[in-house]
Amino acid sequence: MKHTLSLLAFLLLILLATLQAAERIRLPDPKPGSALGLTVRDNQLWRDNQPYRGFGVNYCDLFQDLLDQPDKERTLEGLRFLGQKKIPFVRFWAGGFGPPDWKLYFQDKDEWFRRMDRVVQTAEESGVGLIPSLFWRTETFPDLFDETLRAWADPNSKTRKFMASYTAEVVSRYRSSPAIWGWEFANEFNLSCDLPNWTEFLPQKYSGSGGKMEMIPANRMTYKIAGEALKAFAEEVRKLDPYRFITTGNSAPRWSSWNNAKKGTWTEDSNSEAREAFRWMHPPPNNLVSVHLYPKPGEKIRYAGVEGLEKVLRKYKSFANLSKSPLFVGEFCSNRYESKEPVPMDAFRREVQEIIDALVKTQVDLSAFWVFDYTPDRKELGIIRQDNEYAWILDALVEANGRLSAKPL
Repeated sequence: MKHTLSLLAFLLLILLATLQAAERIRLPDPKPGSALGLTVRDNQLWRDNQPYRGFGVNYCDLFQDLLDQPDKERTLEGLRFLGQKKIPFVRFWAGGFGPPDWKLYFQDKDEWFRRMDRVVQTAEESGVGLIPSLFWRTETFPDLFDETLRAWADPNSKTRKFMASYTAEVVSRYRSSPAIWGWEFANEFNLSCDLPNWTEFLPQKYSGSGGKMEMIPANRMTYKIAGEALKAFAEEVRKLDPYRFITTGNSAPRWSSWNNAKKGTWTEDSNSEAREAFRWMHPPPNNLVSVHLYPKPGEKIRYAGVEGLEKVLRKYKSFANLSKSPLFVGEFCSNRYESKEPVPMDAFRREVQEIIDALVKTQVDLSAFWVFDYTPDRKELGIIRQDNEYAWILDALVEANGRLSAKPL
């Protein structure tokens, strides 16, 4: 009997090894033509053997809501609705926001992924692509493991080891899903880098007694630290998915990024300085450049010696092309968030349409409006609900996608 069991166990191991080998064989082909996600070729995004450009939306708490309310289907219903509206993709955070939101992962990993499976399955059924951002709030992870922010640059830190293991878990689990369009590291990591006044922006600490992280050099975020993390994440993804795009999730570069880092000043960067700093924020093998766009009405956006929305977008595109990468405007909206007066809808509509038109005209590859259905009760400007006063934005995005598909690339 023992020999029989041993033989069965041995045969089972062989079967498992065979299945794992078959899974490796089924990895997506890195050449255009696969139905799996978006790939980068010749400075362009490709999908189904065609160059691709498109507009989607941010649905940031798509998974988070299932952590908070596992028996509710608000966000899954929203995903189905977006599929019906022909919105092609959403960007969301594929993890917890703060340290308390990771409790389920450490207590019951199977349940954590069961809930994420529901997101991916619903996206597949609804025909909506997913851009998961795995480590949305980067400060969360050094806090979880009682480390400093500098841990992101240390491959032996608990933060980096967790990044590698969670990336492997997520990518290996969903790399065969047609719903996954690409992979993103985090949200706006670059905005905390090399700030001359960095001590004013220390992140909130959830562990221990709370409060702010300690005011020590090891908690000063720099482009060098961020670059190490961004590169390491992309390398982990590439071990498992040679096909889909990888992006940082970074926001727009500050017009003083180089001088922030090199001289500790807010002096505006020259074109060559801005170009150098731009490379820091998108290290290979990341191959889709990420920026966010929030122009303020009445103010001309400026960067790298140019001024105005279209000129700045073209500058982003030219810098991205130098690294043979397309451009992803991962968030955009009219920036009226500081307005103390009610915003006339006709003015807001005009401003949003101007941004959409500029993105079309400058041939930005991928863009996502901020934001769809972010929590059930927020009242912020521009939050799209299925039937609220901002629902027209979805129609504007669909119309823009129609213009893109009608134009040769």
